[in-house]
Amino acid sequence: MSTQDIVMKGESAFPEGKEMLEDLRSKRIVFLCHCILNSNSKVLERARYGGIYKEVLDVLEEYDVGVVQLPCTEHLYFGGNRYWGGKNVFDSAGYRRFCREQASYIADYISNYQSMGYQIVSILGCDGSPTCGVNFTNHYNNGGGRPKPLDREVIAGKGIFMEELEAEIISRGLKMPDMYGLGMDLASKSMEKIFAEFRNYITSRISAKE
Repeated sequence: MSTQDIVMKGESAFPEGKEMLEDLRSKRIVFLCHCILNSNSKVLERARYGGIYKEVLDVLEEYDVGVVQLPCTEHLYFGGNRYWGGKNVFDSAGYRRFCREQASYIADYISNYQSMGYQIVSILGCDGSPTCGVNFTNHYNNGGGRPKPLDREVIAGKGIFMEELEAEIISRGLKMPDMYGLGMDLASKSMEKIFAEFRNYITSRISAKE
C-alpha cells in the first residue's frame, strides 16, 4: 500500500495499538563552532583538516549529543576570500552589531531547549580565533593577513562572537551554558592533543550530569 493510499483512506501511519513511535532523543545538545563541521569557512591557509573534524563528532555521537552548528560570522561578514586578522583588526562597531544579531538567533535556540529541560552540554568555540575564541583569542600588533610578516600574539579572552553570544544569553536571564574552546587556531597544539583534551572535557560534562 502506498503512502498516498494511506492518506486517501484516512488510515493511521502508526502500527495498530500505538499512537507514536518510541522517542529516543537524548536531550543533550552542544552548540558547535561552524568550522569544526566545515573547514571551508576558515581563513586562507588556516584549515587543519579537509572538511569535518570527524574525531570531535565521533565523541559527541558516542554520548548521543546533538549538534547545532554556530554561524561563521567572519565568512558571512567578510567573505570567504580573506586572510587572517586579530581581534583588534575585526573589532568594529559594524562587526559587533552583526555578531550580536547572529547571537540573538542562537540565544533563541538555547531558550527554547532550556525551557523543554534539555541539557546544553556546552558551547564549543575555537581557541585562538578572533571571533570564536573561548579562553584565548589573538591580537595582531601590525594588522593581519598577507603579504607583510605578521606579529601575532595569543592572549587570554573570548573572541567577538563569543562575547556577544554570552552577553545575549545573560541579558535574557537564561542559564549560561558551559563554554569550551577547541584549540584549532593555536599553532602550538597538535591535533592529537586537541582531541584528547576535548574527549576528556565531554566525558567530564556528561558524567557530571549523570
